Amino acid sequence: MLSRLIFPLNQVEDKEQTREIARKEGAGNADRKDSQEICFLPEDQNYIRFLTDKGLEAASGNFIDGEGNILGTHQGITHYTIGQRKGLGKTFGKPVYVTMVDHNNNTVTLGDNEELFVSVVRSENHVFVLRAGQSLTALDGLQVEAKIRYTAKKAAGTLRISGNGIIETHFEDKQRAATPGQSIVFYKDNLVLGGGIIA
Repeated sequence: MLSRLIFPLNQVEDKEQTREIARKEGAGNADRKDSQEICFLPEDQNYIRFLTDKGLEAASGNFIDGEGNILGTHQGITHYTIGQRKGLGKTFGKPVYVTMVDHNNNTVTLGDNEELFVSVVRSENHVFVLRAGQSLTALDGLQVEAKIRYTAKKAAGTLRISGNGIIETHFEDKQRAATPGQSIVFYKDNLVLGGGIIA
């Protein structure tokens, strides 16, 4: 895979230099402010509207607590992500956070901030640089650093292979808002060992 990768910004040192290249090429987003939204969307459009325009509307369902008690009605699971506190569409008398989004049952579980912290993160669909003939079992017990989102700091943990292609990363310090579908990336010193998708 690495032999076929192309990094067009490899020699670019910072974001401003990237913006200058974009200005010279006449890119319309050269001076657009930074955003955590999807980069190709116009400033007046968010991902919910984008999905709706493409005919992908999510049905409303129930907000529930950790015991399954119904707390209210949500606007559709596409509106929510793990760790979200704002934009829930209603108030609950205290700060609450999205702790789980259940696609099968169309529910969004709400809870306290403390409920977002976990010491074990499960992942699947891994890509690792392994020696010929090695399997994931060779990684069992390996001490690594891992990141569960690009803005997170590397955190120390130990890999445990649990079968069926699942890896459990046992972190020394609990991690906040591990989100299914997002990437987890594993490091050893300055080397990227590989990564997977949080399950």
